[in-house]
Amino acid sequence: MTAPNAADLAAILRRQRALPLFTCGAAADGIEVLAALHGAGFRVVEFTNRQPGNVDVFRDLAAAAAARLPGLVLGAGTILDAAQAAAFHAAGAAFIVAPHLDPETGAWCAARGVPWCPGTGTVTEMMRAHRAGAAVIKVFPADALGGPAFLKAVRGPLPWLALMPSGGVTPEAENLRAWFAAGAHCVGIGSHLVDAGSIAARRFDVVTERAARLAATLAAIG
Repeated sequence: MTAPNAADLAAILRRQRALPLFTCGAAADGIEVLAALHGAGFRVVEFTNRQPGNVDVFRDLAAAAAARLPGLVLGAGTILDAAQAAAFHAAGAAFIVAPHLDPETGAWCAARGVPWCPGTGTVTEMMRAHRAGAAVIKVFPADALGGPAFLKAVRGPLPWLALMPSGGVTPEAENLRAWFAAGAHCVGIGSHLVDAGSIAARRFDVVTERAARLAATLAAIG
């Protein structure tokens, strides 16, 4: 798949409804995770930069995914500054996700047409992210900020914001339904879907089952 622009990424995430995210220390493990997610129908996935040397892992993982998983769009998350954005983009990242709102990273992405999904925790930050051209605005940590009630309150006066709650989102139908009823554009979901223990034990069958169940739940909740 051609690398999406900001509007394309936002549209794909609206259809997909969830952005799976994970990290690992070896590309061989990562490709198994991506294969599980791809098999369940997820085409946009975030690899989070949480471990030393992750940019090298990402480079190998992006190359393997391009060869083996048609249509997969792989982005890099936990990107803290423009230098990291440049490194991961050079390694193959199609989009950039951050836990915070960093204007320099946003400017770097905008200048190169790289979709950017910054993290925000206040209405002021959300508006700044929107005006800076964010593809989707990450609300983080969403559960600690007030959960679906917070999201609904923000979207009252600002219904055009494409908000992606992340942090505390779980795969149960009741939880997902609450976020979408509050106006979520999509949700970010990490360890409840792909956990470190399953990767360490190479229990990719667990990831496969969870991904399939999540996809079915998202389709069923309407």
